Amino acid sequence: MTFIPSCDNREDAIRSLSEIYSVSTEEIARVLKTPELQEISEVPPEINTTSFLFVVCHLLNASPGLEITHACYYHSTSYNGCPSWFDDGLLGSSQGAERFLEKIAELIPSDKKDVAETVVKSILKLRSECEGTTAEASGPYAWDTLAAASSNPSAVRYRVPEAIRDLWSPSFYGTGGLVDLSAVIQERLKPVVVKFKGEISHIDNYCISLWAYLLSDDDERHLIHSFRGNGQTISKEDIVALIDVS
Repeated sequence: MTFIPSCDNREDAIRSLSEIYSVSTEEIARVLKTPELQEISEVPPEINTTSFLFVVCHLLNASPGLEITHACYYHSTSYNGCPSWFDDGLLGSSQGAERFLEKIAELIPSDKKDVAETVVKSILKLRSECEGTTAEASGPYAWDTLAAASSNPSAVRYRVPEAIRDLWSPSFYGTGGLVDLSAVIQERLKPVVVKFKGEISHIDNYCISLWAYLLSDDDERHLIHSFRGNGQTISKEDIVALIDVS
């Protein structure tokens, strides 16, 4: 079975990179401490470049293995605490937002349900058009590292689908003010990170995420949202873990 890299923590990232480059974990740890990488890490934009990867390959005398086609990604959302919430898998943006709205229907005042559904669909369409795609071909989106998906402000914001959050919070896509569900969602649902197996679109970019995480000292250089999904459902079988977060 082909190794599936992931980034739950530093040890996991180092182990994943060692498998990707077919070198020992000690070799990855050694390269992280080299003056070359330490110098590059002081200029964050330099990490996200092909020249950075060239330096890494030179120091390791190895390149990423092309046989590794999938990795574990991390999707930030909320659920009711029961794994059955994801029996349909992890849905794309359009289906996901509509399904989320169905699951919290009991939390919405009865006189607001129909208009909320209409507004959410409209916002999904507008958001997708502005992003140059269709609502049906967007998401699910996911971070490359657990740290990015669990604690940074953007991840916290994505715990409720954007189109639903726009029901009460004004944005470029919606005026807000329709019905504020933030308090009841926070009370009734639990924040969770869905760890799942997904296809790597570009192995070099994925490697950059892991190197950036290891060199970041917990700043935002590793907050890369590289999994796009293209509207395709992540099956229940490809969900690796549900990680409750605070």
